[in-house]
Amino acid sequence: MSQFEITVNGTTLTLTADDVAKIETAMVSATKAPNQMAFSKGSTGTISAKWLDGQDSGLKRFHRHQTPAETLTDC
Repeated sequence: MSQFEITVNGTTLTLTADDVAKIETAMVSATKAPNQMAFSKGSTGTISAKWLDGQDSGLKRFHRHQTPAETLTDC
């Protein structure tokens, strides 16, 4: 099982690859209901996310697919 050690502001978490995917799921769900908790069940426990900037005019959406890259050349 793949594991990741992630440190944020001095707090270290050991997460499985499944947990990382569940974090993304919770974050995407949170964008659909701003300022409300969204939950996802991971292998190490329940993961929750809350989008705090949901009412801001500069909304950002999360996407799984990147737009194709463009290559600029100098002729």
